[in-house]
Amino acid sequence: MKVFINPGHAAGGNPAPGCVNRAEHLRECDIALTVGSLAGEFLEAAGCRVKLLQSHNLATESPAYPSVTGEANRWLADAFVSIHVNAGGSRGAETLCYWQYGAGGRLAACIQKQLVDSIRPFDKGYADRGVKENKHLCVLRETYMPAALVELGFIDSEDVQLLKEHQEDMARAVARGVTDYWRDI
Repeated sequence: MKVFINPGHAAGGNPAPGCVNRAEHLRECDIALTVGSLAGEFLEAAGCRVKLLQSHNLATESPAYPSVTGEANRWLADAFVSIHVNAGGSRGAETLCYWQYGAGGRLAACIQKQLVDSIRPFDKGYADRGVKENKHLCVLRETYMPAALVELGFIDSEDVQLLKEHQEDMARAVARGVTDYWRDI
C-alpha cells in the first residue's frame, strides 16, 4: 500500500504556520510534521510505502512550492492523509472526508476510531467529534485516491497537553487507522 502523508501548513511555518498557541510555544505546522513523520515510520514498519510532503501549495495555487495533491496523484497513492490541529477552544478529534459513504469516509472512520480509542484513556475529556464531510478542502476534493484530513485536537484548549505529550500515540493511532482501512477493503 502506498500512503501519502501531508502534514498541514507550510514547512518551517513560512509563510503560514497554521494554528499557534504562543503561551505554549506550539505551532500546528510543527505538531503536524512530527505526528506525520512518526505515522510514516509506523506505516513503513507495517510494510507500506510512504511519501510525506509538507507544502504551502495544496493544489497548484502557490507555484513556488511543490503541489501536494499533484504529487499524491502522480505518485498514484492508495491513500492520502492530511494531518492538522484545530483551534477555537473546543476539545477532541475529528476527521474530514469528501464523501462520508465512500472510500474516503471509510478511511476517515478508521483513523477517527483509532485516534479516539488511543487518546481518550489519557484524558476522558478528549471528545469524539466524528467524521465530517467537507467538499471545499482541495486535499479532499483534488486527490484521486481516498483521502482524509485529521484534526488531532485543539491547540487552544485542554487538548494542548495531549498535543504536547502524546504525539507518538497520535501518530501510532493514525497509522493503525490507515492499516485498518486497508485490511477492510
